[in-house]
Amino acid sequence: MPLLKSDNWPKGNTDVPFEKSRLTRISGLAVPIIAGALATNVMTLIDTAMVGQLGDPSLAGVGIGGQLFFLLLAISLGLAAGVQATVARRVGEGRLDLTGKVLNAGILLSMFVSVLLIALGYLSMPVLFSLINEDPLVVQEGLAYLTTRIPSLLFIGINIAFRSYWVGVSLAKWSMVSIVVLSLANVVFNYVLIFGNFGFPRLEVAGAGLGSTLATLVGLLVNAGLACKLALKNGFLKGLPHREQIETLVEISYPESLRQVLFCIGVVLFYVLVGLIGTRELAAFHVVISICLIAYLPHIGIGGAATTLVGEALGRKNISEAKSWGWQVSSVGFAVLTLLGLIIVVFPQAALGVFLVEERTLRLAVVPLQIGVLAHVITGYSNILGSALIGAGATKTVMVWSSLLQWVVFLPLLGLSVYLGYGLVEAFSTFLLYSALSAVVFAVIWHQEKWVAIKV
Repeated sequence: MPLLKSDNWPKGNTDVPFEKSRLTRISGLAVPIIAGALATNVMTLIDTAMVGQLGDPSLAGVGIGGQLFFLLLAISLGLAAGVQATVARRVGEGRLDLTGKVLNAGILLSMFVSVLLIALGYLSMPVLFSLINEDPLVVQEGLAYLTTRIPSLLFIGINIAFRSYWVGVSLAKWSMVSIVVLSLANVVFNYVLIFGNFGFPRLEVAGAGLGSTLATLVGLLVNAGLACKLALKNGFLKGLPHREQIETLVEISYPESLRQVLFCIGVVLFYVLVGLIGTRELAAFHVVISICLIAYLPHIGIGGAATTLVGEALGRKNISEAKSWGWQVSSVGFAVLTLLGLIIVVFPQAALGVFLVEERTLRLAVVPLQIGVLAHVITGYSNILGSALIGAGATKTVMVWSSLLQWVVFLPLLGLSVYLGYGLVEAFSTFLLYSALSAVVFAVIWHQEKWVAIKV
C-alpha cells in the first residue's frame, strides 16, 4: 500500500506509485555519494587553509593549478558514466557475475587514459600556466604543486571506476568509506609534507600536491581491499576484459568526458567574462558561486541514484518503472535543492558574511546570490534528469544538448550582456534563463522515451 503518492506527476508516469520504500532507496544511494562529495569539498578547504599560510603567491598558484588539474581530470570523470550505467544494467538483468568484469574493463581503460593525461599534463601545464598568469612567483608555485599532483590522475581514475561500481551495485556506502579515509589521509600528509613536521622535509606547495597524490593512493588501496572482499564473486580480477566490454564503455563514456571538458572550459570563460565587469564584481561572483555550489551539492548524489535506478529498471526490461524513477528522483532532488536554496535566499547576508568582510562587496552580492541559488536549484533538476538519461545509456544526447545550451545560448548571451555594460545581476539572470531552458529541454527528452531503444 503506497504511503506517498503524488497526483502531480506528468500523465503516463504514475504507473509505479511513489512509495516510502522508493524514497528510502533513493536516499540510500544518494546520501553516501553526497557525504563523499562533501568530504572532498572539506579536503579542498583544508588544503586552501594550509597553503594559505605560505603566502599569496602560493595560494594563487595552487588555486590556478587546481583548476588546470580538474580540467585534466574532467576527461576521466566521463568514465564514471560508462561504468555505473553498465553495472546497473547488468544488475537489473540479474547478471551479477558480469558486474566485476565491467569493473575490470573500467580499471584497464582508466589506466590507459590516465597515462595519456599525465603525459599531456606535464607537456602542456607550463605553457597554459604562463598564458593564464604572468606573475613568475605564482607560476613557479603553481607548477611546483602540479608536478607532484599530476601523478594522482592514475589513482583517481581507478578510484572513479571503483566508485562507479559501488554505486552501480547499490553499495554506495563503501564509496563513502574510501573517500572519508582518503580525506583524512590527505590532512595528515599535508600537515607532514607542507610544513616539514615529524622530521619530514618541508616541501611547501610541492608537499600539498604530493600529499594529495599519496592520499588518493590510500583511497585506491582501500577500494581494492573492499573489492577483493566483496566483488571477486562477481568477476573482479578474473581475467582480462573482452574487447566488446571495452568498446561498450568507450561508447558510453566518451560523450560524457567531452561534456565535462566543455563544461569546465565554459566555467573558466564565465569567470573571464565576469572579470571584465570589474574586480569587485569578480570577487563577489567567486563567493556567490562557492555558496551556490554548497546548496547544489546534493544533486551529485541524487543524480547518481537516478543513474543506477534507471539502469537497473531497464536491465529488467521495465520501461514504465525506469521512466517513473526518472521523474520521481528528479522531483525529490528538486524538493531537497529548493529547501536548501530557500534558506540561503532568505538569509543571503548571513551566508555572504562568512566570506566577505567589505560591506560594499557584500551588498553587491546579495541579489546575484538569490538569483544564482534559484538558477542552481533548476539546474540541479535538469542535471538529475541528465543523470537518468546517462543511466539509460543516452550520454550522447546529454552531451549534445548540454553543450549546445551552454555554448550557443548561455555564453553568447552572457558575452552580449557584458558588452552592453550590464552588471552582475544581469549576468546571473542570464544564467537563470539558461537553467530554465535546460530543465525544459531535458524534461521533454525524458518524456519522449527515445532513450528506451539504447543498448548497453
